[in-house]
Amino acid sequence: MTSARFAALFALGAVALASAHGAAQSVPSPAATATPLTTPRPVFHFVFTPSPAPDNTPFQRAGAPEIHEIDLSDAVVPAPGDLHVRVLTSSNVVSVTATTMGHDLDIPALTPGVFRLDAWIPDVPQYMRNRNFDVQFVAAGPDGRTANVTLPLALK
Repeated sequence: MTSARFAALFALGAVALASAHGAAQSVPSPAATATPLTTPRPVFHFVFTPSPAPDNTPFQRAGAPEIHEIDLSDAVVPAPGDLHVRVLTSSNVVSVTATTMGHDLDIPALTPGVFRLDAWIPDVPQYMRNRNFDVQFVAAGPDGRTANVTLPLALK
């Protein structure tokens, strides 16, 4: 296994592990406090809008899942640091998965057409940093058809 492959698996696996174990934990407010706790909205510094596919086959594309936008906290993923991902899709998409180097990470649905993941990336060894990885976002419809977008991301 090359070090680049290991870095990609480690970084994506770290996101999966952190999100599965409640990376974003909230602290309950004391009973005497009357103001509700609010979580600040993440800022997306990297916004990617795929160009539409050629409409050469309109009947084949009818009802096909679409990825309209992919928003990331940044194109360079810090380790350690926060990672925020939002994928905007057509309303008929039932799942979105991020894949790199054979490792998959499910991005949970918030509402129809909006998928969101907030995670904490743990620290990684120096030899894993400053590498680029292609991350493929796959949106699947209920009939099994998919839409794919691949983005180059870096781990720092």
